[in-house]
Amino acid sequence: MGKREKSKKKVPSRPQTGPMDVVLSVVAALVPVGLRTVATPCAHADGSAAACAMAGHVLLGLGFVALALAVLRLWSADLATKRSFDLLLLIVGVLVAVLPGTTLALCTDARMSCRAIMLPFARIVGVALGLSAVVCEATVDHEVPTGRKRRR
Repeated sequence: MGKREKSKKKVPSRPQTGPMDVVLSVVAALVPVGLRTVATPCAHADGSAAACAMAGHVLLGLGFVALALAVLRLWSADLATKRSFDLLLLIVGVLVAVLPGTTLALCTDARMSCRAIMLPFARIVGVALGLSAVVCEATVDHEVPTGRKRRR
């Protein structure tokens, strides 16, 4: 009797986690961490809510959404899923950069911490999040997954 050859199944290789994936996760983590430590909304001495309190809450929620999307992107193995997360992170980055001061009300005095610190922080981090999502999309491996043939 001859030797039986074991059939080797081709297992599709998982896309590697590159340095830009880690950069994207760090930038996404900057939004909620920065809004809780450095770029906090204004606080009144009597404990009442400032006009910018809602903007702080919305930006904090967007920051946690961005962080969750970035972590899920790190764990995803499918290229189409990674591209979808990149698009969602781009949208969240644009929302973080655009919403405060336009749709979300801030205090009227330019010396208040929401206008002096939170607004520039949100714009810079939102643009950085959007740009890193675009760079991650551009660097995603564009090979056809194993088992599928390209149409010509």
